[in-house]
Amino acid sequence: MKGDPKGFWPVLERIPGLAAVEAEWRNYMGDDYELGKAFLRPNGRLAASHPCVVPRGCGCHHDVIVHGDEDIEAVCHCESGCDTFALKQADIVVYELDRTRLCSALAEAIGLSRASHSSTDMQETHLVGVYSPFAGYRFNVYLTIQLERGDFNAVVDGLTSRADKPFILLAPTRDFCASITETRLAQHKSAFVPLSENAAVTDNRILRLIHTLEEILKEFHTSNLPSSKSDDTVAFFPTPSDARWSDVSIRFKDGFTVSVKVKSAAGVFNYTQMGMANRKNGNPTVRWDLLRDFAEEHGELVWGSSRAHRRNQKRRELLAADLCAFFRIEGDPFRLTKDGKGWEARFHIYPDR
Repeated sequence: MKGDPKGFWPVLERIPGLAAVEAEWRNYMGDDYELGKAFLRPNGRLAASHPCVVPRGCGCHHDVIVHGDEDIEAVCHCESGCDTFALKQADIVVYELDRTRLCSALAEAIGLSRASHSSTDMQETHLVGVYSPFAGYRFNVYLTIQLERGDFNAVVDGLTSRADKPFILLAPTRDFCASITETRLAQHKSAFVPLSENAAVTDNRILRLIHTLEEILKEFHTSNLPSSKSDDTVAFFPTPSDARWSDVSIRFKDGFTVSVKVKSAAGVFNYTQMGMANRKNGNPTVRWDLLRDFAEEHGELVWGSSRAHRRNQKRRELLAADLCAFFRIEGDPFRLTKDGKGWEARFHIYPDR
C-alpha cells in the first residue's frame, strides 16, 4: 500500500483493529508519527508478525520467531525469500489507538461537554460529547473509525434511523463518505466532518482546529439554529449554554423596551420580541407589566407592596414561562423571599432610571 496517503488521520482507516507494532504505525504516519504516537498505548500483547524493514525487501510481513528474550528474528516466508532480520522485544510490542484519549482531545478542541458514557453498540463508533452552541440546543457528536465503506454506511444508517435529533459525525477522512451518504446526513440536518481536513495534532496530546468552528459547522448552524430577528416577532436570544439565571441582567430602557445581557451575549428587545404581546391587540401583556413591577421593586415583590395583586401568583408563573422560553435556561427564574412573604428574581433587573 505504498501509494496510500500518510499521516495521523489516514492511518486510522488502514490498520485493522487499530493495533500494530511501532514500525507499522511509523510507516503509515510518516512525519506525523512523533506527534501522533501520543495517542497510542501498549495493549499488553506481543506481535506474531513484523513489517519487512529490509532495504528493497519483499514488503510483506515477516513471522516473528522468539528464541529467547534477546534472541528474536523476523523470518520471511514469501516466494522472494527476503533476508531474516533481528528484532528486540520492544520492536514486537503492540500499540493500539487510545480511543479515550483521542475522544477527550477532540472534545477539548471542539468545545464539547463530555458525555456520561462514550460507548455505543456500533462498531468503532464513540460518543465524543455534546455540542451546545446556545442554551436549549444540544447535539451529540460521534466519532466513527472504519476500514470499509460498507461499514461506514452501516453506521450512518444506524445513527440516522435511531437519532430523533440532528447530530455531528466525525471520521478520520472523507474516503468512505460518498456524496450520496453526505446528502443523506444533510437531509437529516446532520453534519459530516472529516478530521483530516479540519484538525491537526500538536504537542502534548492536543488537537487544534485548522478552521474556525463557525466555518466547519456553517451549514449545520443554518439548518438547526434560528437566526436573530430584528423585526416585531419573537426574537432568538443567543444565551450561552452554561448560563444560569444569576448571569441574566435586564434593564428597562422605557416602558416597552429592555436591554438584556447574559455573559457575552447582549441585545435590546421590546415586549413583542420577548413573547409578551397580547395576541388580540398587540399591547403588552400583564406579564410584561409584572416584569416592570419587579424592576421598580428592585427584583423583589412582597405581599405588602402597592404593586401586589391577588392574581400575581398565576401571572408570575406565566412570566416565568415566558422568560424560560426566551432565555432557555432551566429552573424557575423566581424564588420565595426568605420570610416567604413574596418573590424575588434570581436574575438582575433594573428600572429605566
